[in-house]
Amino acid sequence: MLDIKTVEYIVFGIIGFLVLFNVYLNFNKIKNDTVNVILKNWAYSKYFFITFIWGVLGGHFFLGTRTPVFGSNWWLPVVLVIILVAILVFIGKRLAKGFRIKRRYQLLLLIAGLLYGHFFWSQRHIPQVEFPWEITSIP
Repeated sequence: MLDIKTVEYIVFGIIGFLVLFNVYLNFNKIKNDTVNVILKNWAYSKYFFITFIWGVLGGHFFLGTRTPVFGSNWWLPVVLVIILVAILVFIGKRLAKGFRIKRRYQLLLLIAGLLYGHFFWSQRHIPQVEFPWEITSIP
């Protein structure tokens, strides 16, 4: 098992890499190849579900309610968000080439994701998730 400090270093390293990589891409000779531009272009086309996921993660990590809708069933919101994203991916795959979603719909997706992450997939109600099985070590 990894201890919390190791996980913190890994998360910090990933975030740091993305920031430094974005700075590097910003100063190279190719225009509009930064991570944020690529994500924006994806989110405004067939991958519009990215905005919903961003909202879900924001509501999950930074907001949260002390009494989530599903109570102590920590796994149910995860399964439901996977199903919702799968439906959005399916819809996105069926859209015409060159599709561009309007900003107001992106805003609705962001708010819907934020509300889902806040009310349904809150992490503020349980100090630590307890699994029904015991993990002692990883071989």
